[in-house]
Order: sequence, then structure tokens, then C-alpha cells
Amino acid sequence: MANFSFSLEAATLKAALVCVSKEQTRYYLRGVSIEPAGATVAIVSTDGHRLFAARYEPARDAATVLPVEKFLIPSDAIKRALTGYKAELITLRREGDTWLLGDITFQPIDGVFPEWSRVFPSGDTLRESLGTVAQFNPAYVAGMGKIAKALSPGRGAMTPQFHHCGDNPAFVTFPGRGDLFCALMPLRGKTMPAHALGALRDKITGKRDAVAA
Repeated sequence: MANFSFSLEAATLKAALVCVSKEQTRYYLRGVSIEPAGATVAIVSTDGHRLFAARYEPARDAATVLPVEKFLIPSDAIKRALTGYKAELITLRREGDTWLLGDITFQPIDGVFPEWSRVFPSGDTLRESLGTVAQFNPAYVAGMGKIAKALSPGRGAMTPQFHHCGDNPAFVTFPGRGDLFCALMPLRGKTMPAHALGALRDKITGKRDAVAA
């Protein structure tokens, strides 16, 4: 891979860290994937339950060539590079065998990141499922709030918007950020039948309003 140097949004990298896996055995998910395509770069992370994906044209000199191959930056390197970092942009570069994020040197993770674009429902599946309510792990929902906070440093955090798609992964979008979104995997089969909920309601409220099974 040839040498390169370009700048990424520090807030976007910080937001991507929320969805990085902490499982030791899934080492290829313990980082953020940088995926160049033409003049744009995708920044992607996932833990198998949540997925963060952003794509935009990074800041660079006119003479700078973006890398062609994708690579994985270890999450520990990103955390160290962003600790105490206040600037809006952070430089990512390669000089021979040396890889740097800001002033932090790292070696890319030697692993294959999954084909994440296949996660999202598309076409007829999206049209048919959009708006179908789903259940989610509360901790993962809270993670979307952390992403919103990371994306708006020094300002009031934006409110994530959840677009339910039933048993398919839900889209999560962030107002004012048309360059990124998240996927949130649902908890399948966790919704109680109406008659069971009605019986529970009657038990707690002391009222009787049966719902047919």
C-alpha cells in the first residue's frame, strides 16, 4: 500500500468506537474499518448487535492520493489518539511501514472485516417492514445516545431517530448528519401477545377488559 495522508472527523471516529466489539475472540471486530472508495472514505464499526457507518469525502491536499485498500485501526489506538484531543480533524497517515493516527503509531488489525452493507434491509423488504415495531436491548439503545453525544461535542446532543423494521435491523439516523447512520439488531420474538398483556394489565390495575386470544 502506498503512502497517504488525509484527515478524518475526530467526532465521527469517537462515535464509531461505541459500536466496536469488546470480545477477545472476535479480534477483527475490535477496531474501526477505514474503507476508501474513489474520493470518499467509509468509517465502519460493529459488535454484531450494533453497526455504525459513515461515508464522506475526507480533507486532504490536492496532491494526496487516498489508499485503495481498506484496513482496520485498533480501537485502543483510536482511544489513545483521541484522549485529550480537541481539534475537529485528526490526521491519518502512512509513511512506509509506519502508520499514524495523530501522533499515535499503530499496526492495522490483521483480519477480515465483515461485508457490513448486507446487514441493511433493502428494496421490497424495507418497504414492507418499515414502521413495524420491534424490541431492542436497552443497553444498545443507550449506545445510540452516546453516539449522538459524540457527534455533537460542546453542544446539546442531538436526538437519535429510530426507524423500526420489525425483525430486520432498524435504521438509526441523526438529525443534521446525512453522512452516517447506524443499524440496531432487534430482539426477535420478545413482544407479548395482546391477550397476555391485557391479562397483566387487568391484574395490576384491578380492572377487567379481556382481550381475545
